[in-house]
Amino acid sequence: MSKRKNVLLILSDQQRPDTIGAIRQAGMPGYGLSHQADICRTPHIDQLAAEGLVMRNAYTCSAICAPSRASVMTGLFPHKHGVIDNFTDIKEGTPLLSELMRDAGYYCGYSGKWHVSPGRTPEDCGFHGKAFMGYGFPGSRVFPSLIFDQPPDNQPNYYEEYLKEKGYEGIDVSHGFLGANPALQIQEMYCKHEGPIESTIEYFVAQEAIHQLDEAASSDKPFFIWANFWGPHSPSIVPEPYFSMYDPKDIPEHPSYRETFEDKPYGYYLSEKMWGNGPYGWEGMADISAKYFGHCTFIDDMVGLIVDRLKELGLYEDTVIIYGADHGDCLGAHKLIEKGCFAFQEIYRVPMIIKPANNRLGDTGRTNDGMVYLHEVMPTILDIAGIRPPKPVDGTSLLPVIDGTGEVGHQEIYGEFHDHFYHTRQRMVTDGKYWFTFNESERGELYDLEEDPWQLQNRCYDPACQDKKKELMDKLGNWMNETGDPDRIWYHRIKEYY
Repeated sequence: MSKRKNVLLILSDQQRPDTIGAIRQAGMPGYGLSHQADICRTPHIDQLAAEGLVMRNAYTCSAICAPSRASVMTGLFPHKHGVIDNFTDIKEGTPLLSELMRDAGYYCGYSGKWHVSPGRTPEDCGFHGKAFMGYGFPGSRVFPSLIFDQPPDNQPNYYEEYLKEKGYEGIDVSHGFLGANPALQIQEMYCKHEGPIESTIEYFVAQEAIHQLDEAASSDKPFFIWANFWGPHSPSIVPEPYFSMYDPKDIPEHPSYRETFEDKPYGYYLSEKMWGNGPYGWEGMADISAKYFGHCTFIDDMVGLIVDRLKELGLYEDTVIIYGADHGDCLGAHKLIEKGCFAFQEIYRVPMIIKPANNRLGDTGRTNDGMVYLHEVMPTILDIAGIRPPKPVDGTSLLPVIDGTGEVGHQEIYGEFHDHFYHTRQRMVTDGKYWFTFNESERGELYDLEEDPWQLQNRCYDPACQDKKKELMDKLGNWMNETGDPDRIWYHRIKEYY
């Protein structure tokens, strides 16, 4: 194999950072760890952290799947690369991470959920591999009892083919849990997978990632392999022992579950009603959380399979491994679930674990407090490969902190929302101590994260906080101007009255 370092990027979907044991142990500044997820075990990812570092202040720039993933591919904010929801394509001519790596002589492999740009396949972008296109839930129309109906756009369904090939036809699900909203009886929160681990979606993704590793090893090229797990995004469809691994009675109520929405935008209240979990109370949310935590541990074991194969191939030491998620999940915070037009830490903060190659620092587990973006893995991976990032890229390489030669981090982090369930523009900025959210047709939000890490008390119109509000609003306005944010026109026209 070439002496250039290999890169393995593993992303889960909708995973809160406090579900990772190493992150809980390291702590997250400005985030009140509720101990809600203390029972969730992730030994394989923890081991990667023990040999590398935990980025304690990692954020997504958009808590929606496709915009976040497209930012990983391009290194740009969503309003610049064009994917502002789950249905639009990356703008033509935008430099892509995979194409740049391929052109530099890397083998590029892909496995799992795509959800980057609906009109461009992984193959179009220079990858080898089998992906789930569109919303891409491969169990839809495969599991007979599953209500959720969002199958991959591409034919054939590679997962369905895999089940037939391995003799797992007819595998079904049971114990499906739906919210109480009669208008949303179309998506389970979770189901039990009634088959062996080897017949599950996550196992298939892991095996395809392993296949890509084998192909890369035989190609005599350095590799960039991206594995995208479906979970723990709902519906969490997991087999035993994971389905029953965690007892809901052991999961304490999230501190912000007492949310009243009295000082929040009305859309937050409507989102809670839409999912229909309220009538079940915390007992119902704890039940959902238990299956979600089981899904997290299941994915962790699949990460272990991939890492084991790297070691068998003799490539582990020469490979940088990055583990993260496209965004988080409220999972009961503010009585909400999943993500949407609500800017809370539970969905904007993401796990980020990095295991360097060759570990020349003799790491036994480092932490970094710099505020960084998930999409900065794009210039980081290019830097590892010795490729100059295209200009402009919104962010910098994290390589200095990986190899111990420098520090990284931003003074502020910015986030954006455009469309998911309903259309409205939302922008947020945090300096790690305060968090300001601009809701263009709703009231604003300002939270003192040191006093109120759960973002329960909106201080946006508190006279005592107006100086801090103005400071963050000015910084947000400058960022919108510098990045060409289309929301800047309305923002600047209304900000004096906001």
